[in-house]
Amino acid sequence: MKNRPVFSVILLLVSIFFTSTGGFAQPEPIRLKTEKVQNAEWDYYIGKVIDARDPEQVFANLWYKDGSGKLKSYSSDIIGGSKNAISNFMIDGLPRNTGGRQLIIRILECRIRESNENTHVSGLVSLKVQFEFEKDWGIQPLTTYSTSLKYNRSVQSSEYIEPALRKVLANSLKYIYDWVKKESATNVLLAKGLKLSFSNFEEQDMDTVYYQRARLLSFDDFQARPPANARFQAAIFPSFGYDMQREYKEGFILIHINLKVYMMKSASWALAMIKSTYSLNHEQRHFDLVKVIAERFKTKLLSEKLNPDNYEGIINFEYLEFYREMNRLQERYDQETNHGTNRAKQEEWNRKIDAELNAQLIAGTD
Repeated sequence: MKNRPVFSVILLLVSIFFTSTGGFAQPEPIRLKTEKVQNAEWDYYIGKVIDARDPEQVFANLWYKDGSGKLKSYSSDIIGGSKNAISNFMIDGLPRNTGGRQLIIRILECRIRESNENTHVSGLVSLKVQFEFEKDWGIQPLTTYSTSLKYNRSVQSSEYIEPALRKVLANSLKYIYDWVKKESATNVLLAKGLKLSFSNFEEQDMDTVYYQRARLLSFDDFQARPPANARFQAAIFPSFGYDMQREYKEGFILIHINLKVYMMKSASWALAMIKSTYSLNHEQRHFDLVKVIAERFKTKLLSEKLNPDNYEGIINFEYLEFYREMNRLQERYDQETNHGTNRAKQEEWNRKIDAELNAQLIAGTD
């Protein structure tokens, strides 16, 4: 029992020795403080921070004076690790309107480097980040921000390191907040959605008849010379296409499609011997069928969930699909009516075509 106090005294002396010469111990890791960079609400929030730095790169190379008075360099980090600390700072630094759109911050570079200058130390905090959207198809880069900040400090004091780091990180958040506010009105990458509208091209020209409900075909529109070996008594070559205009307004991409249902006079012909009201009606119905298909194409697009990332591909795909359907429907029409010679079938198709055209007119798609 008498030996225990002696042992305790020895431990106490050892502790005092190392404490009094504590210069051998490196300073504590950096303690990054949290900061609300911006309080005003916005339509975005930082949802994810991706650390894309070189994993082999040391976060901070700092200087300190050891117990013997010698200056030494050492590697340091943020308490909790720079990856987690920076991520938390970025996510919490701006308002979190999770009902808004999520932004991603990709950390490309973030480090602190110091150089020794006798009793003083010069430091440089460097930061490079990329701001992104995460889309269904992948990552959409928005803008990149790079900055650096110099500081000078006494070798005995590390108090300037954390404020310099915090300033650099805060500046990147201020940048993206201001950038989004400024760019939202004009930058299509920030489009909130898409609005689709249609019109029908109806202006006429010398060689083209553009479809109008009130403008029926006449044999004057069949101006091509019939081929010498014609298999049929008349031929019409109607088709459809579209022009597309784009506009970015108030955060939305406005897409306007001008549908063109037409027939070419110089490609259509009729033999003089069959120029009757009945035969003209058969050719008119070919034209009507193209109008039917064009309106189906419009209805299909209006039912699609178009967005700023996929609208062009979907519109092009659906156009080709309905173009093929137009050709199939025209062939079926001629087969079933036997090119108009089967009067009962012709009347059946007349009723069917009129019913769909009228339904489209009532529905307002026409």
